[in-house]
Amino acid sequence: MPSTEGPSGPTGLARLGVSFIAALEAFFFWLGCFIGHHPFYVISSCLLIGALFSSGLHNFTQENRPEKLWIPSDSHFVRDSEWMRNNFPNNVRPQFAIFEAQENIMTSENLIQILDVIEEIKSIKADGTEWSNICLKIPVVTFGQGGGLRRRRAANESESEWDDIFGSDFDDAFEEDLFKKKDFGEPSFLKNFDPSVHFDRATYCSFLSGMQEACWLSSPLEIWNYEREKIGNLDLDEISTALNETDVSPVFGIPRDYLKMLGGVQMDQNGTVISAKTILVTWLVKSDPSKARGEITNDAGTGDSVAKNILNWEAEFVNILNKNRNGSITIYTFSGRSFGDVSGTAIKNDAKKLSIGFIIMFIYVQLMLGRFNLVEQRAVLSLIGIGSVGMGCVVAYGICSAFGIPYGPVHNILPFLMLGIGIDDMFVIAQCWATLGPEVSTLSLPEKMGHTLKHAGVSITITSLTDFTAFAIGATTVLPSLRSFCIYAAVGILATYVLQATFFTAWFSLDLRRMLDSRDGFLFCIKYKNYKPNNCSQKDLFKSAFEAILGSFLFKTPVKVIVLVCTATLLIFGSWGLSMLRQEFDPIWFLPQSTYLFKYFDKSKKFYPSDGEPGTIFLSNFNHYDHLNSIADMIDRLEEQKDIIKEVDAWYTPFQKYSNTHFNTSLPGEKLSEDRFHDILGRFLFSPTGSKYRMKFIFNGTPRCLLDAPPVKISSFDFKFRKFKGSVEHVPAMNRLKKIISQAEFGDGAVVKVWARAFAGWETDEVIIKNIKKIRETTFSNYL
Repeated sequence: MPSTEGPSGPTGLARLGVSFIAALEAFFFWLGCFIGHHPFYVISSCLLIGALFSSGLHNFTQENRPEKLWIPSDSHFVRDSEWMRNNFPNNVRPQFAIFEAQENIMTSENLIQILDVIEEIKSIKADGTEWSNICLKIPVVTFGQGGGLRRRRAANESESEWDDIFGSDFDDAFEEDLFKKKDFGEPSFLKNFDPSVHFDRATYCSFLSGMQEACWLSSPLEIWNYEREKIGNLDLDEISTALNETDVSPVFGIPRDYLKMLGGVQMDQNGTVISAKTILVTWLVKSDPSKARGEITNDAGTGDSVAKNILNWEAEFVNILNKNRNGSITIYTFSGRSFGDVSGTAIKNDAKKLSIGFIIMFIYVQLMLGRFNLVEQRAVLSLIGIGSVGMGCVVAYGICSAFGIPYGPVHNILPFLMLGIGIDDMFVIAQCWATLGPEVSTLSLPEKMGHTLKHAGVSITITSLTDFTAFAIGATTVLPSLRSFCIYAAVGILATYVLQATFFTAWFSLDLRRMLDSRDGFLFCIKYKNYKPNNCSQKDLFKSAFEAILGSFLFKTPVKVIVLVCTATLLIFGSWGLSMLRQEFDPIWFLPQSTYLFKYFDKSKKFYPSDGEPGTIFLSNFNHYDHLNSIADMIDRLEEQKDIIKEVDAWYTPFQKYSNTHFNTSLPGEKLSEDRFHDILGRFLFSPTGSKYRMKFIFNGTPRCLLDAPPVKISSFDFKFRKFKGSVEHVPAMNRLKKIISQAEFGDGAVVKVWARAFAGWETDEVIIKNIKKIRETTFSNYL
């Protein structure tokens, strides 16, 4: 060890250190004497100051949203998510359920069990809210009498047979308008047929307004129209045939791939699905706070504004799906409110664990501080010492809450961290009292407390300052939840340190007075005369165990060899494991594994693995009709990125075809006037081809079938990434896409954003990668 002394004595740094320690010892000697003289004054002051700081809890804020926890607050994802929430809110709340069978889910018995659950969901009445009141409704397309689906007729079939397409009760004016178009001739014109163009606009819109709507409930049971008797009579072959061959929904009349709703499938040699382990059922809830009746609140898990009655309905939904059932299927569920529910449940569960932990630590503290006799047992002092740790937590929570620092799920472990640090401080103070030398035996109790705290205070100051510094440095991270956790921990360490040095020490001095007065350790009013503790209670069992057994055992040569071999083995395996380390981040990892939400994601990943992460591009703050060419160019560039983008579903592509085919335009080269663009767009968004894109727009007004489209405020379109193998692929892909979007030219002030839920994890991966590189570079440069 290098010497701290120069040729003429200690160095300046060494002298500074000695002076600092001396000053600390002098301060703590004074503090110990003061506490010994005025313990009740110190106790009451600590309680008063603690109550004052705890008042900050009125501003206590709990944060559960993943993007607010693990994404840097200045990241693109957080800013874009906030922009989207304010300008293009998602008012559809999906609810999912995965039904898993022990063997094959494709049996009539299992389908009936699923039907029972679906009917139970439909019967929910929460605050007067039923499924039919809050579901997302879509138009039902029916062909033929009775709403059944029939194939379209060939070109040579008679005009009267069109009843099979439009239904026998189809409006006569609609059919007459179809066949009086001479340029179409026979139904062979169906190649470019679009009723929004080829029918009179008023007639077509009248037909649309008269269409029935149905709640969006997606499941294979719609093949049999949820008819219990029909489902109950099915055999395995009939179920397999229906699932493999049905490609149009009998309920909605739209294309549907029912095989994608199955998980864990088995196929025969012909590629036909013959069995499956799971079925995925989806409910879509429409939640528009601007149109809601009743109280509006924030979803604790997403931060979205949502009507309270919908949250209550979702609570009943989760309760039904999570209740114990006697059938052969297991249900895993996800609801719009699940993240908030799981966070609240985690806190309750952690509170139970905290109670158990405090009990265990109380027993341990009692064993370490007290002895097994009536006077020297210190149950009350142990409780007060642990209680002072609880006070430190409350003070820290109050201070941090007063400054608006949010509380996250990871913070639940803070009481355990504070408990360990606080108990260590207690032991140091008690041990310093126990090891006071004979030179202070004649001093008064306050002076003895001064000498005790003179040594203990310096020790706990150095350890607490070290812990505080470590967490203070950790608070510089850009990850919000980790930063918040480190701030809470740093403040909690300081609060615990101060309370142990004052509040606990004051009670410790009172307890010493009690022992000197031979009073009972629990019932203070009882005083023993000429009390002598039993011999057994004077033995330090822990010290004896370590000295007589473990200490002597470790110094034997064979044991030394075994310890060294084991240490070397651990080092080798640890190094090997470190070489296989890969960087990846997923917020789902922070969900408690015992929760229903974690189990749902686990099954979803197993049976319905993603084939690529979806995303959305938003276009705003420019006149769309002036920049159709730029929109087309951007879509072309995206479609060229075939190594990272799997597919692009943009409204402009079918709009261009619709406009060129039916209105003789020449997009993308032709420039449309404002009126012409809004006329064509208005028709397109109510056409069979374009109706699904209507929700991809925000207008300055309400679009109506009979009118031109209002001015466009925001439009959006979807895309899907290819499946990546980790951060080495998805981080560069994300950055390349962002660069392409940033290079799009839509004029000054235009807003173009790309958003994907996966960016929450990907941007965190990018931050972690950059920090790791900085650490490596700093470590390497310091080494050099």
